Amino acid sequence: MTKPRKPAKPRPKPCSSDPRQLSLIDLIEQDRLKTEQRETVGLLLKAKLNTAWRGRDLIPPGSFLDKVVSVFERTTDFPLEIPAIMVLHMLAAYLLDRNVILRVVGSTTRPDLWTTVLAPSGSGKSQVAKILRQVIQVRLFPEPTTSARFIEDMQTHNRAMWLADEWAQVLKRIEHQTYAQELRDYLLKTHDNQQIDRNTLQRTVTIQDPSLVILGTTVLETFLENVSAESMLDGFMQRFQFTIAERDGARSMRNFAFYRTAEPQNLAPVQDAWQAIAALPIHPEYVLSADAEAAYESAFAELFDTHVADLRAAVPESFFRRVAWRALKYALVYHILLGKASDTLDPEDIGWAMRVCRLHLVDAQRLLRNYQFSELEKLVQRAETLQAKLKRVPTKRELISGVRGISNASMATFILDMLKPPPSNGRGGDDADSGPAPAPRPVSPFRPGDGAAAVPANDNAVLAIA
Repeated sequence: MTKPRKPAKPRPKPCSSDPRQLSLIDLIEQDRLKTEQRETVGLLLKAKLNTAWRGRDLIPPGSFLDKVVSVFERTTDFPLEIPAIMVLHMLAAYLLDRNVILRVVGSTTRPDLWTTVLAPSGSGKSQVAKILRQVIQVRLFPEPTTSARFIEDMQTHNRAMWLADEWAQVLKRIEHQTYAQELRDYLLKTHDNQQIDRNTLQRTVTIQDPSLVILGTTVLETFLENVSAESMLDGFMQRFQFTIAERDGARSMRNFAFYRTAEPQNLAPVQDAWQAIAALPIHPEYVLSADAEAAYESAFAELFDTHVADLRAAVPESFFRRVAWRALKYALVYHILLGKASDTLDPEDIGWAMRVCRLHLVDAQRLLRNYQFSELEKLVQRAETLQAKLKRVPTKRELISGVRGISNASMATFILDMLKPPPSNGRGGDDADSGPAPAPRPVSPFRPGDGAAAVPANDNAVLAIA
């Protein structure tokens, strides 16, 4: 006699209206964010957002980068972030292929940039890459389908450029497919330039000092469909920088029936500018000058103070340091981009590099806003209104009962963290402890008149997410 089957348990309904993934609000309510992830959300939540295109702040006048962006601006309706970021990464790959390193206070780094560019469909991502590859010869890394294939390709294509289209699908595969989990581990080791060992029945394959330049392009909506909010806050995704490329309303499609970028008269100035860079001596090792070290320390402190003082949040160490450390990689790229033949980086190189890092910080925040970020902001604003009414910090119970949208203790705890007063940043002030004033920092290389005259004055040039 067969036993009667137990009734199947009903499947839980997804918390999000989008069944494909959980939103930030879902993750907070279910207490699924780690401490560092919560701090990252808090940091980006409190940042001041400016959606104006900041690309011109990244472009030294008269440089090869300037020539490239200008020709695409005149001959296409493509978002200009695409050629700008692609040039920086191709130049990084050019240096990486030549095994260039930068020595920094007892350690070394390479120009192995990792960035995801999010752009509308039909915005010329593939065409920009095709045209630029006619100018800059870079070794391309074959797109791997498995972890075994990745190791095989790394044996012959280490220090190449992985230029990936449909990047969101690759990230989804790495995140969800069991067979691709090993690939994720290999990529993490590649990011940190740690030796990779793969054991098979026949042999052991070892990749010494792995490094790649990775530039993945995808449509923003496709990225949101395939990469969850939880993944965005994961340590693996924090290895990537983000750039959001948007169409320029001043350059309508109606004016570009043909894209004439590759016509000889348009491409010739770009090719000439590249030949000047290709003629530069490339040193195996570069170093920071004493002034460049001071400039970096000043910029590091200024960027940190901006986050602490203006955002009222302690910056997660890993998030902050990864962004700041990338500036050194970009500084090496700008040193060559500016046509400098020496093996010593200067404050000007640091100044331009920090501007790119600021752009990536802003775009990371913009990207997170697509994961119900604005709804989270509204909850914080309502809690601040309640706090002003009570004239004190509300309790969790008061938040749950008094703020529409705060439904449980996990969300109330997160909101309370957002209401905390700013920590002391060591700069003194009315509420600072008495004691000797801190030693003055070197002046910032990002403001006019600070000894970096080659960096053009610009109201948007200060180190801030603004």
